[in-house]
Amino acid sequence: MEIKPQGLKKEERLTLRRDVEALFEPGHQSFSAFPLRAVFLTTEESGVRILVSVSKRHFKRAVRRNHIKRQLREAFRKNKSLLAPARGGVHIAFLWSSNQELTTASVETRMQNLLKRINERLLAPATP
Repeated sequence: MEIKPQGLKKEERLTLRRDVEALFEPGHQSFSAFPLRAVFLTTEESGVRILVSVSKRHFKRAVRRNHIKRQLREAFRKNKSLLAPARGGVHIAFLWSSNQELTTASVETRMQNLLKRINERLLAPATP
């Protein structure tokens, strides 16, 4: 049994402005597992790229925002195997929408829930 590396590489991060803007234009889909919201868009390129955002409105201190972003990235990194796009790729933005911090285990559970739901939507046959 071969063990795959579980890192979160630079290629897996959504960095281009045009890609981020396209993600939030009409045509995207989203799921929520409070306080986490995932906005995603299928793309022609292969692979999964993510964006993590925590609002300054909810957490004034950068230390808290960075802690939550670290939790989200780690939860995605550990569970990205749940996401297996059938065709093309997908861009996903994870948005934190609460002023409450959660335990790492709770964040991971919510991340698993979102990734399973996104995967179901990606594997579902396209409706005209």
